[in-house]
Amino acid sequence: MAENGQHWDEPSREQLAAASAGDPACVRLLAGTIAEAPFPMFIVVGPERRLLYNRAYVPILVNSHPSALGRRFFDVWPEVRDDIEPVIDRAFAGEATRFEDLPVTLHRPEPATAWFTFSYSPVRDEAGAVIAALCVCSETTLVVSMRQRQAFLAKLEAAFREVQDADAIVAAAQALLGRHFGMSRVGYGSVDTAGRYFTTRGNWTDGSVPHHDGTHDLAAFGDEVFAALRGGVSLVVEDAHTDPRVTSSEVAHAFAALEIRSVVTVSLHKAGRFVAALYLHSREPRRWTVDEVDLIRDVAERTWSAVERSHAEATLRELVQRQGFLLELGDRLRPFADAEMIKATAVQLLGRYLRAGRAGYGEIDFAQGHVTVERDWTNGSMASLAGETRPLDSFGPAIIDRLKAGELLRICSVAGDPVAAPYADGYASIGTAALLVVPLIKLGRLTAILYLHEEQLREWSDDDAAIAREVAERTWSAVERAHAEAAVRDLNATLERRVDDALAERRLFAEIVAATTSPIQMIDREYRFLAVNPAAERDYDRVFGVRPAAGQSLLNLLAHVPQQREAARKVWDRALAGESFDLRGSWGGEGTNRRVYDMHFQPVRDATGETTAAYLIGRDVTDLVYEQERLAQAEEQLRHAQKVEALGQLTGGVAHDFNNLLTPIVGSLDLLQRKNVGGVREQRLIAGAAQAAERAKVLVQRLLAFARRQPLQPSAVNLATLVHGLADLIASTAGPQIRLAVQVADNLPPAHADANQLEMALLNLSVNARDAMPDGGTLRITAEMSGADLLPPPGVRTGSYLRLSVADTGSGMDEATLARAVEPFFSTKGVGKGTGLGLSMVHGLASQLGGALTIRSRVGVGTNVELWLPVSDEQQVGLGTTATNVPVRGSSGTVLLVDDEAIARMTTAVMLGDLGYTVVEAESAEAALALVNDGLVPDLLVSDHLMPGLSGTELARMLQARLSRMSVLIVSGYSELDEIAPDLRRLTKPFRQEELASALT
Repeated sequence: MAENGQHWDEPSREQLAAASAGDPACVRLLAGTIAEAPFPMFIVVGPERRLLYNRAYVPILVNSHPSALGRRFFDVWPEVRDDIEPVIDRAFAGEATRFEDLPVTLHRPEPATAWFTFSYSPVRDEAGAVIAALCVCSETTLVVSMRQRQAFLAKLEAAFREVQDADAIVAAAQALLGRHFGMSRVGYGSVDTAGRYFTTRGNWTDGSVPHHDGTHDLAAFGDEVFAALRGGVSLVVEDAHTDPRVTSSEVAHAFAALEIRSVVTVSLHKAGRFVAALYLHSREPRRWTVDEVDLIRDVAERTWSAVERSHAEATLRELVQRQGFLLELGDRLRPFADAEMIKATAVQLLGRYLRAGRAGYGEIDFAQGHVTVERDWTNGSMASLAGETRPLDSFGPAIIDRLKAGELLRICSVAGDPVAAPYADGYASIGTAALLVVPLIKLGRLTAILYLHEEQLREWSDDDAAIAREVAERTWSAVERAHAEAAVRDLNATLERRVDDALAERRLFAEIVAATTSPIQMIDREYRFLAVNPAAERDYDRVFGVRPAAGQSLLNLLAHVPQQREAARKVWDRALAGESFDLRGSWGGEGTNRRVYDMHFQPVRDATGETTAAYLIGRDVTDLVYEQERLAQAEEQLRHAQKVEALGQLTGGVAHDFNNLLTPIVGSLDLLQRKNVGGVREQRLIAGAAQAAERAKVLVQRLLAFARRQPLQPSAVNLATLVHGLADLIASTAGPQIRLAVQVADNLPPAHADANQLEMALLNLSVNARDAMPDGGTLRITAEMSGADLLPPPGVRTGSYLRLSVADTGSGMDEATLARAVEPFFSTKGVGKGTGLGLSMVHGLASQLGGALTIRSRVGVGTNVELWLPVSDEQQVGLGTTATNVPVRGSSGTVLLVDDEAIARMTTAVMLGDLGYTVVEAESAEAALALVNDGLVPDLLVSDHLMPGLSGTELARMLQARLSRMSVLIVSGYSELDEIAPDLRRLTKPFRQEELASALT
C-alpha cells in the first residue's frame, strides 16, 4: 500500500503523476492520458529508460507490480533486453515500429515463452527532441497457442485420413507429437483388462534412445504413478531427479533404464475401465504447461477414436469377406450331386480362404479304429494326405476324447501343450506344426473331421475356428444330401420295373392327364416336383421362361423371379398344410407373359392321414378375364356417354329457358339505349345492364355449344383469313409477355364451319393459353391439312380434315386434370376466373361440325389443343369476320306476332312497332289461327318455335297454304335444325332491334 493509502494493485492517475513528477510536461501529460486507458500501455522515459505504465498493463507484470513503477525498464525485464533494446533505441531515434505476435521469453517468475503484438512511438518535447517512447501492447499468447494447437490437430486429422490401418494411425500420432514437443520417445498402447500391463509396439524415437516395444508392468513405476494412471489423472513429471514420486530407488531405476528425465502420460478410460495410455519421454527436464498437457490428452482421445474406427472397419471387412466366402461356398456346393466333389470343393475353398498349408476331410470308422482322409488340398508347400488311413490310436486318447466331446482343437505349439505327446505321434511325421480340427458329431457320434494344417507355428483365431466349423457343417449337410439323392436314384433304378408294372393300369389315366390342356402339377413338402404334365410345362415356359421337370425344386426354378417365387411358396404352403381351396391369380410380370389362372389346390395324404404332397389343377382364364375387363370398360364408357348426353339435354333445356328470359331483357335494354332514356347516370346504368345481358347471352351460347344445340350457320370458311384477322386481337389480349406465332399453310382448302362460332372458339383457346403462362411464353396458332399418314381421332369418320391448333409453353396439365378438361363447369382457374365452359363449348362445336377436339399436355412443358374441321365441299364464302350492326330501317305492313311468353312477346311487339309495323299479338298458334279465320290478313308472321300445342313451324306451313304472299320469321331459344325447314328464316333468342330488322330484310 502507498503512503496515501492508495492500493498499488491498480496505479491511479495520481500515482502515475507522482512517478513522473520530475519528467517534462509532455511526459506528465501523456502519463495522465494513459492512466485509465483500457488497453495496456507504458512509457519508457529518458536515458535511464524508466518505466511508467497504466493499470491495464499490470496483468502482464504479474508479481513485478507495484515495484516496477518508475524503475529502469531492463531492471524489470532483463530477459528481453537483447530483443527489445534495439526497438526502444529506434523509437528514441524518432522511428515508430510495430510488431505482431513476437515471441519473447519472460520470467513470471519461471521462464516461459509469451507472444505480444505491440508498437513503439517516439514522444517529443516542445523543441521536437525525443525524450520518451510510448508502447501500446497486447499479449497474444493465448491466441497464438490456440492457433498452433488447431494447426497441429488439423495436421493430425489429415494424417489419420491418409491411413486406415490401426498401427499406421498410432505411428502418425506418435511421430507428430514427438517432433512437435521435441521428445526422445513417444508411445501409445493398450492396457489389459486388469488395468496393469501396458502393451505398445512400434513406438517413435528421435534416434537418441532405443525403442521400448512390448508389454510392461505399470506397477514398476511406483504406487503413486500407477494409482494416478488407473485413476485417470494425467501424469506429469518435469524432472525425475527432483520429483518425490520418482526418487525411490526402484522407481528411479525404472526411469533411468528408459532414459527418462521428464514424462507426460495420459490414461484413457472407457466405460469405467483403464484401456489405453499415451506417453511422451524426454531425456532433459522440461516444464509442461496446462495447455500442452491438454493437447496431449486431446491427441490421445483422437488416436483412440481413430484406432477404434479402424478396428471396426477391419472387423466389418472381415465380416463381409466371411459372408462373401460363405455365399460362394453355397453357390459352389449347390450344383453338385456327387459327395466326393462336394468334399474336394469345400476343403479347397477353406484352405485358400484361411491361407493354410493343408486342408482335408476325413471319415472316422470306430469299428475299424481308423480315420480315412477322403479329400485333401495343399498349397504346394505340404504333401497331400489324400487316401491315407491312420489308426485312431496314433492320435492318443486325450485328442480322441476331446473330439468325441465335440471340442474344436486349436493346437499351435508342440512344446508345452497338454496333448503334446500324442499330437507329435499323430502329426509330427507329416510336418505339421499347427493344427485346427473341427469334429462332426451326428446323432451323438463322432463321424468325421475337417482339419487345417500349417508347417509353421500359427495362432488360430476365433474367427478362423468359427469359419472352419461353419464350412464343416455345410459340407456335411451337402454330403448327406448327395448321399440321400444317390440312394433315391438307386432305389428308383431298382423299383423302375416294379413301378411300371404297378402303374400299368393307370397309364390310360396318365395319358389323359398328359393330353389335357389344363396344367397339372404335384410337389412334395420340400417343394420338389413329383409330377408335371405337358400343359404345365408349356405354361411355365410361356410365363416364366423355364420348363419344370420331376425332381426339380420349384423354388430353384423360380429363383430368377423372387417375388413370384414367394407368392408360389405361400399358396403351396396352404395346400401342404392340409387345406383344399380354389384360387384365381395372375402369374408373370415384367419381362414375362402375364397369364391369369383359376386354380384348385388339393393336399395328398398318406395312410396315417399326414399330408405328404399337394397337387394343382389349373385353367387359363386370361382371355376370359381380359374380355370381362373390356366389357366393364365398355359399360363404363357407355354410362359416361349417357351421363354426358343427359347433361347435354338438361343444359340445352336450361339454355332455351334462359334465352326466353333474356329476350325481353336484351330487347328492352336495347330500346332504352336507342331512345336515350334518362340522363347520363341512367344511360350508364342501362349500358352496364346491357353489357351484363350480353355476357349472359355468351354464357348461354357456350351452354348450347356444350349441348351441341347452338344455332350454327356452317359455310366454307377461309382459315387463313380468319386466323390472320384475329391475330391482332389475340396479341393484345395475351399481353406483351407472350410471343404470338402464327403459321398457316399455303393454299388450304376451305373448312366446313360457322365463322362466328369458330372465332369464339379460337379466342377461348387463346385466353386459356394466356392464363397458363402467367410468367410469359409462346402462343403458337397453326392451321394445316391433317395429312394422309395421320389417322383422325377415334369417333371421327375417315375423310379430309383441317387441323387448327393452339399451343402454349405454359404450366401444362397432369393426367387427372387432362381427363376432365372438357367436362362442363370444370376449371382450374379458381373462383370467379372462369366458367369452366370454354373447352366444353369448343368440344361441342367440333362435334357438331362433324370434327373432333384433341388435347395433349405435359406438366411443365405446355398444352396443345387441336380442332379437327372437315374440308368444305362448298365454294368458299365465309371469311371469318365478325358480324357488323345492321342499320335499323323503317318498314310497314301488318305483323302477326305469336309467342307464349308474354314478356318476350311484349318486347318484340315494341321493337316491331318502332320499325313501323302494325303488330297483332297472339299467345299461341291456335289463337293466331283464330285471328286469321276472323279475317286478319298479315303481311308477316313472326312466331316462336316451341309453344304448347302447335309449333311455330307448323303454324307457318298452315298459314302459307292460305296466304302465299305472307313472309315468315321463326324465333327460337335454341336451334331445332331437324324441325325448322331450311327455307324459313330464323332468328335466335335473345336479340337486339337491329338483329330483328336484319332478319326481316
